[in-house]
Amino acid sequence: MFTGLAAFPLTPMNERGINEQALIQLLKRLTSAKVDSFGVLGSTGSYVYLNREELLRVTQLVMEYAEGIPVMIGISTLRTK
Repeated sequence: MFTGLAAFPLTPMNERGINEQALIQLLKRLTSAKVDSFGVLGSTGSYVYLNREELLRVTQLVMEYAEGIPVMIGISTLRTK
């Protein structure tokens, strides 16, 4: 997991929240590029602005579309709610 190319995709957003279709397309491009691992909800994207439900949804989508590629999920937050 800690060798090769690790992709840290942005968390696409729109006026309603997470742009799920854009995230899925991004994940498909990265899996087809043969990245070695994913790091999500960490130092990139808009993760600090997401509520628990949105964080869970991003996690679900990444796990669904990772095609077996190892995934590191960030668990930090700048919020207390």
